[in-house]
Amino acid sequence: MESYIQSFCEYRKEKKQVSENTMLAYRSDLMRMALYLRENGVNSVDQITETQLNSFILAAEREGLKASSIVRLVSSVHGFFDYLTKKGIVKEDPAERIKAPKAAPVEQEIISVSELELLLNTPDTDTPKGLRDRAMLEVLYATGIHLNSLLVLKLPQVQLKYHVLLVSEGEQNRVLPLGKPACDALEAYLELGREALKKQDSDPELLFYNKSGEEMTRQGFFKRITEYTKKAGLPNITPRILRNSMINHLMRNGASYAGVHQLLGTKRLSAAMNFERQTQTIPDMYKKAHPRA
Repeated sequence: MESYIQSFCEYRKEKKQVSENTMLAYRSDLMRMALYLRENGVNSVDQITETQLNSFILAAEREGLKASSIVRLVSSVHGFFDYLTKKGIVKEDPAERIKAPKAAPVEQEIISVSELELLLNTPDTDTPKGLRDRAMLEVLYATGIHLNSLLVLKLPQVQLKYHVLLVSEGEQNRVLPLGKPACDALEAYLELGREALKKQDSDPELLFYNKSGEEMTRQGFFKRITEYTKKAGLPNITPRILRNSMINHLMRNGASYAGVHQLLGTKRLSAAMNFERQTQTIPDMYKKAHPRA
């Protein structure tokens, strides 16, 4: 069973271009399922029944798994057996009728514009690392891109002359506006910080280097932002909170739902948003509504 789980995860990563974290979540959920089934005498995917899968989900609920985690667990199981069915490995999909409990809506955390200013002013911009970190935080808030995309940015993607950032996320290629503060922070980092962090064997096109002249890891960035929030006396702030805050600030300043979704590159809008006529272009919306345009 483990070999099928591994091939499924590789398929999702390569063909569906899911992130490393999403792929690891799939693997964790499915290995949990495999362990449960093996403990109950099931060792082959073609032996698995709908009843056994329901028992697995109920067991996870009894163990105290949160509703949101159960929803993800069921999603992983659905994806796995859909893959096996399409590959002809199993004749019928035993997960087809498996349903997850409705997860309670999670209140998204945000920070105020004044708290954001406090965070952005915390890095010591007299040092190369401080210049880098200020630029990274500015770009995250300016564009709402995912951390994984930020960490792999290359120099050609930064077009300061036009105040835009070229981003590829999955199959999407987007041109995102950069406000003046983000452009100023990037310019300062490029002039005074980047070369100091770059090493002889560094990727010459990578935008942000760590202390070893390599691509910064997610863990490395989280460590830096945690240090800054503590130093500023702020509650824990993550890249997701910065993204949520940007969305909130845009909406409060009059940006339309459709405009924000277009900026973020999301694929789906709610039924209500689909009927809303979009009258704002991204640059116009950005200049009018983004606090750091």
